Amino acid sequence: MSNSEEKVTHPTITVEEFNTHISKAELNLLAGEKGLQRQINRPRVQKLGLILAGFPEFIHKERVHLVGNTEITYLNKLSSAEKIKALKPIFDLQISCLVVTKGLNPPKEMVDLAKESDTPLLSSPLRTTFVIQYITEGLQDLLAPFTHKHGVLVDVFGVGVLMKGGSSIGKSETALDLIVRKHRLVSDDIIEIRKKGEILIGKAPDIAMGRMELRGLGIISISELFGIVALRDEKIIDLIVNLQPSEEFNEVDRLGIDEKYEEIMGVKIPSINLPVASGRNIANLLEIAASNLLLKRKGKYSAQEFVIKQRDRLKHRK
Repeated sequence: MSNSEEKVTHPTITVEEFNTHISKAELNLLAGEKGLQRQINRPRVQKLGLILAGFPEFIHKERVHLVGNTEITYLNKLSSAEKIKALKPIFDLQISCLVVTKGLNPPKEMVDLAKESDTPLLSSPLRTTFVIQYITEGLQDLLAPFTHKHGVLVDVFGVGVLMKGGSSIGKSETALDLIVRKHRLVSDDIIEIRKKGEILIGKAPDIAMGRMELRGLGIISISELFGIVALRDEKIIDLIVNLQPSEEFNEVDRLGIDEKYEEIMGVKIPSINLPVASGRNIANLLEIAASNLLLKRKGKYSAQEFVIKQRDRLKHRK
């Protein structure tokens, strides 16, 4: 099940924000200060080896570009005119920025071209391997596509459970019941969901963090009522639970053999549909659903085992 109307935001950042937030890479601006507002929208890093060899068509100007020992050694073997010939097409493309690793001294021609084209030229004292790792990890966070969903996200036994359902179905009340049982709230009503690789991470918008709306009571502070341990800043979404009035169910899955999934930003998440009716303890059922998912991850499929045993019994009776 997927949502064709899902609105996904793909963020971009400026080189200035990149320089500020990727602190692990220990970046230092050498030249091109006027270009700090250039945009970065790709989390992958690009090394300039192939481009310096005369293939500028392979450059992705919105990426962060790296110059390491190999590139500097190559450039230092060229004459000044050859260096300019190799580097100028790169700077003419208005790339986002250039990072020199290992504390290497960039050639004067590179610094001059960076100044002339207002291209930020940065340096890191770290080895290329670590610079790539830190930049990639940081950009995956900063540039992670995100969307917003209505619902409630709770951590139940370490399983991120996203409850969905119509207004007044009881999502917040169920979450409160789970909090009383020492489970943890991530977000009530609106969940900001970021995609990192093939996982989805949910969190509360800043203004709603730690708060819950309960009909008849208004907005309450979970941290003040139950302590900070009742909250989580963010959680991987492992399971989607759709709460629906029982009268809307034409047929209820009695065995639970068929696995169901929902897609958010192209990522498939296991999902279940729970009928809501008077007398049904939804918090209990969510605890069982979370525990059952943990068992499945260990290869324990209770429904399938039950069916296999029933088939074996029928065979023995014949």
